[in-house]
Amino acid sequence: MSGWNLLSLPMTIAATYAALLAAYFATCLIVIRLNGRKAAPKIQPRRETAAQMRRDRRQSIKSLAGISAMFGCGHWAYETLGLGIPAAVPTVPGIALSVIASMFIFDTWFYWMHRLIHSRWLYRKVHLWHHLTVTPEVWSNNSDLLVDTLFLQSYWLVAHFLIPISPTVLFAHKLYDQVTGIVGHSGYEHAGKIAWPPSPFVSVTHHDQHHQFGRCNYATHFTFWDRLMGTLHPSHDSEAKRNIARVSRVRADPAGS
Repeated sequence: MSGWNLLSLPMTIAATYAALLAAYFATCLIVIRLNGRKAAPKIQPRRETAAQMRRDRRQSIKSLAGISAMFGCGHWAYETLGLGIPAAVPTVPGIALSVIASMFIFDTWFYWMHRLIHSRWLYRKVHLWHHLTVTPEVWSNNSDLLVDTLFLQSYWLVAHFLIPISPTVLFAHKLYDQVTGIVGHSGYEHAGKIAWPPSPFVSVTHHDQHHQFGRCNYATHFTFWDRLMGTLHPSHDSEAKRNIARVSRVRADPAGS
């Protein structure tokens, strides 16, 4: 293996980290601005302290480095070493199928790993840090300990061994996950009618309830694993409909006339 190939690994990780860090800060600032314009109330009236938000922001910066290392190593192994399932020549149907497959597999990965780290054997040592933020706020999306990140985000390290997907499409999926994860921690319902139950897409209410109640609503992109396994909170559908409808009413009549 040439010295350039070895050098390209830290460069790949650094480029991934720069992109994810930029996406993190840009999305957080945009969503904060959107939250400030919302006339509809927060899902939970409680707000986290400024100190808690600073803690979450610092830890998210560290966690994104871990995610970038895993994504970068997977990308480097695929591109430089030729490891993994080769992606087909890109076509629009092929790209669409690979995106759908990646979203489904990652959602499955996330759901079961998330349930695992909520077990009594792992929760306090692995996942409790993230749940110290009871009322989600945008900066808390990636506020996880490194071991927590290894459980939930290691999909990005092995994705090329699971499905034939181009690195560009996989990174687009990661950016989608980054943005929607931050929106899901915003504390305000932004999803709209696309997440109206029983839609398979998650609403902000879905993850907000997970922080409220703990042992429910484990998935990240879709609701079907929670529905299938009976882990959807009993009030999820009614509360999601209420929150989405409330936002729709405010948009239709912002003056409240």
